Amino acid sequence: MEEFFQQIRERFTSLKDEEKDIIRGLVGTAEGRVLSKILGPELMSQINLRAPTGAKTKRGLGTR
Repeated sequence: MEEFFQQIRERFTSLKDEEKDIIRGLVGTAEGRVLSKILGPELMSQINLRAPTGAKTKRGLGTR
């Protein structure tokens, strides 16, 4: 199983930054939650997702 997780990490690492940002952009969305259910906690715990590099900070009254 560890070999499988390593392959997934390597595949993610080999993605272009734009492709990684697409995956990272799913965090917190309905699509991301469904994908997490499919992949399961075992696989999701192996993937360290951070905010997309082009993430925009929220501004305005709703952020106060």
